[in-house]
Amino acid sequence: MPAKKTQTKSTTEKKGTKTVEETKKTKTTATKAAKTTTSSSKTTTKAKKTSPKTETLKNTKASVETKAEKTAVEKKKPAAKKTTAEKAPAKKTVEKKTAAKKTTTKKTAVKKTTAKKPVEKKTVTKTKKADKVAQYEQFSLDTCIDMARAMGIDMGYDQYASMLLEEVDEKKIAKSILNTYQLNAKSYSFDEDGYDVDLIPVLVTKIAATVDIKASDFALMKNEIQKHAQYEILADGLANNDEYNADFDLVKRLLMIAQRKGFTTMEQLAGVVKEDATAMIGKFMDVAYTVLKNWQYDDVKYYENFLYALLSQFEDLYQIYEMRAMMDIADLYIEHGDYGLGDANYGYILRENEIKDMIYYRYANAYKDIDREKSRAICNEALQYVDGRYTYYPQIIELLEN
Repeated sequence: MPAKKTQTKSTTEKKGTKTVEETKKTKTTATKAAKTTTSSSKTTTKAKKTSPKTETLKNTKASVETKAEKTAVEKKKPAAKKTTAEKAPAKKTVEKKTAAKKTTTKKTAVKKTTAKKPVEKKTVTKTKKADKVAQYEQFSLDTCIDMARAMGIDMGYDQYASMLLEEVDEKKIAKSILNTYQLNAKSYSFDEDGYDVDLIPVLVTKIAATVDIKASDFALMKNEIQKHAQYEILADGLANNDEYNADFDLVKRLLMIAQRKGFTTMEQLAGVVKEDATAMIGKFMDVAYTVLKNWQYDDVKYYENFLYALLSQFEDLYQIYEMRAMMDIADLYIEHGDYGLGDANYGYILRENEIKDMIYYRYANAYKDIDREKSRAICNEALQYVDGRYTYYPQIIELLEN
């Protein structure tokens, strides 16, 4: 122990450069350290004096305690793992929540997909044009017109027919309609709405198949007019009947063209059909006069109304055929036994015309095979106005004498 103090002093002496106060502090510190060292040395000495057995027991206990600590540590480690394992479910819960959130997100995505289903339908289930056209063709004409109205096309049958009378190309008509009403392929969907713009060409074609006359027929009508104007009335009543029906249909179409286009002369009509139909209409009247004598009374009435409508449409045609038409109708009424109406017609014609020879001859001739005495009475009346200067005077005298 004194040796340690000497050692401290030697250390202190080496530091001779320091002040006296520092030396005192060092001594004080050295003294405390010496006491501490003394205490430690005593303890060490006591420990040395302790018996080997005691040390062995202590070492054994220390070893046991060390092993116990190791065991405790090892036991604690699995516990920590268990704790970790126990904490794992919490993580799973979090993961489940996250999964739930993801599921919710997926559901939302599904909802969005559901909202966009119409778009998917357009892409996936789009009906082919050929299939659409086939379905449109199966619909009735009225249904097609109603479907077109549902797309905003405010047109009726007559309006489509008028367009067909103006334009030969049906595709151009359909395109004009779509442009007028500002429709295109995106305006309507066949798969969603049940109709689309592909309906319009089909509708135009349907109407074209039903109208009596259209612009595409004009070129053919020229040949028809020429053919019927050259017809010769035959003894075969069936052939004459067929000719009358064909003539009536042709003249009806000509009248429709004039009415829809506002024509009032045969010259205007000829500008469209490329042929003057005046002579053909005269031939039509000849055939009608022959055929209708053997038909029904109602057929005569129908023909009368039609013929007057025709003459009223064309100013020049009226001037040519007006008197002849009235006498033909009067003769047919007399032929069918309606003498009152026949006589009334002839009375009107005689009053309205100064040149009466032809009128009297026609009037007397109508009764020749029906009432001979009445035919003679008409001839005698005619002689009050007709003499040898008139063209039909010889025919009137022949009827009177024979």
